[in-house]
Amino acid sequence: MKKVIGLSIVTIVFAFALVFFAKGNMAKAAPEQTTTKVPETTTHKKQPAKKISLSTPKLKIKKHYEKHIRLDWNSVDKAQSYRVLRAQKGQEFTLIKKTAKSAFTDKKAKKRKTYRYKIVAEAKSGGKTFTSKESKTKSVYVLPKNPRVVICGECFVEGMKLYAKKYKPKNSYIISKIGISTSGMLNDNYINYKGRSITAIERIAYYNPDRVYFLIGMNEAKGGNPSSTVKNYKKAFKLLKSINPHIEMVLMALPPVGRSHSSGFASNPKINRYNRAYKKYASKTKNVFYYSRYRKLISDGAGYLKANGGDGGHWSSGGTIKVVKDLKKHSKSLTKR
Repeated sequence: MKKVIGLSIVTIVFAFALVFFAKGNMAKAAPEQTTTKVPETTTHKKQPAKKISLSTPKLKIKKHYEKHIRLDWNSVDKAQSYRVLRAQKGQEFTLIKKTAKSAFTDKKAKKRKTYRYKIVAEAKSGGKTFTSKESKTKSVYVLPKNPRVVICGECFVEGMKLYAKKYKPKNSYIISKIGISTSGMLNDNYINYKGRSITAIERIAYYNPDRVYFLIGMNEAKGGNPSSTVKNYKKAFKLLKSINPHIEMVLMALPPVGRSHSSGFASNPKINRYNRAYKKYASKTKNVFYYSRYRKLISDGAGYLKANGGDGGHWSSGGTIKVVKDLKKHSKSLTKR
């Protein structure tokens, strides 16, 4: 009995020793607790603006009729956008458009007004905006979409009134007299207007046109010296400009004559001399144009009149209609140039 009790006591003591020993080993085996170091948050400093150099845009105006002022400029390297500035006479420039494109059409431009435009390129860096120098200012007069047109001339224009009136440009008027000269246009009182007799140039002025087509000089061409005729046209243009500084004058080339023509008409060599003088004057004068392409419609391949009325000089009704239709196209192309 004593032996059993003694064994039990030994067993209990041994069990406690095992537990104590196991706890000690567990304490040694347990890994040390480590604390994870949270990285410090760093505040990024705002990067300084990097200067951007922009070249000056070069502005061009291609079209300038009512509600359609077309502005074009070169694409500037590094530019992100462009400012379109506009002003009327006596007013400050204001921003009317900001665009990333290198073109803009001003659809709010009003007819018979003069506007000034300039372009500024811009780019942003680091919250700062850099701009180019302003482009050179371009000034433009706005033509009406359907300008007032006067066609003035001698027998050929009289034929337009008779045969092709319905084909003429919209909002246009015809002034004609058979046998008229440029001197007569300026000095002869033959038009009855509001109870008094006036000259052709005065009647043109009363219409206050935007554009005038002249087909005069055939009777003068027989002399073969165009200098006095051109001087008369210069005087006419000066008078018309005093009423409307933006008026456009179109000198129609004198038409050809047929291989066989009456003695009342100048020869083609003399006619061509006049046409060269008209063209030269137009090329050197702002708002004066030379229009000759209609000649192809009434000529044969050798430069002689084909669509003639029988005397080798006057046009047939069909030829007149062709000319007026083309004149209408020409006037439209001038407006939308």
